[in-house]
Amino acid sequence: MRKLFHYGMALLLVLALLVGAGGCSGSSSETTGEKPTIVVGSKTFTEALLLGTMTYYYLQDLGYPVENKVGLGELAVIRPALESGEIGCYWEYTGTVLINVMQHEPSFDEEESFNLVKEWDAKNGIIWLDYAPLNDTYGIMVRKDIADKYNLKTTSELIEQIKKGEKLRFVSTQEYNERPDGLAHFEEVYGFKYPRDLVINAALNVGYEALKTGQAEVGLAFTTDARVKAYNLVMLEDDKKCFPVYNAAPLFRKEILEAYPEIPEQMKKLSSLLDNDTIMELNKQVDVDKKSVGEVAKDFLKKNGLIK
Repeated sequence: MRKLFHYGMALLLVLALLVGAGGCSGSSSETTGEKPTIVVGSKTFTEALLLGTMTYYYLQDLGYPVENKVGLGELAVIRPALESGEIGCYWEYTGTVLINVMQHEPSFDEEESFNLVKEWDAKNGIIWLDYAPLNDTYGIMVRKDIADKYNLKTTSELIEQIKKGEKLRFVSTQEYNERPDGLAHFEEVYGFKYPRDLVINAALNVGYEALKTGQAEVGLAFTTDARVKAYNLVMLEDDKKCFPVYNAAPLFRKEILEAYPEIPEQMKKLSSLLDNDTIMELNKQVDVDKKSVGEVAKDFLKKNGLIK
């Protein structure tokens, strides 16, 4: 999940650029012989770069004509690029389209969220392929020593300790704590009240550092953030489905799949491998171990027999 914004003005800009360039530069409608070139795009943060780069190398190895536009831009740029045909595919998150594009209420059910965006985008000539197990949403993390001390695996188990009066400091953000779908929603779903003297307001990225340095025991996090693994923290299972779902899935323009009907089953082999632990480790290799996105993407594909 990434915090995003409307993209209407960017659509006008993209369309203007396409018209100025003759409407065909880099377009997924560009053909090699009789078949279209698949222009692979992505957003710009690490996880999106990895998903886009793996897709590019994978389709290339399968023999498809591909063009690399990985790292094209965030929602305000990449969504109009897909709609206009500048690119032929990219990975998106179900919750992002549901909330930011469709202006729909958040969904807390994976199948429901996926079906809503899939049906809506089918009218736009955009096809959602099977989503990956990875869910890049909010989650509750704890230090490993705290998880070990109380044998914590789920958020409910953490809440039981708080109800017992354990002094576990929770580092969150002021924005999250004040939003009706933030801390108040979290407390409602899990049936408790976090003692306000134990709630610390900070920038979201500071939370990881606060746990690492022992300034807090519990924190709000993104479920696939590399720092969870790098800092030896534990992401608790959201066993009561408190947080909206943001499953990642590959989106393709309809004409690409009409030209290459084997792609959905082939992409499923990749997406099925990508759960939270797996993508978190790949993110870590880039963000913490400082390997290149290309190196990490190729190693993963080779290790899993998807490319030679």
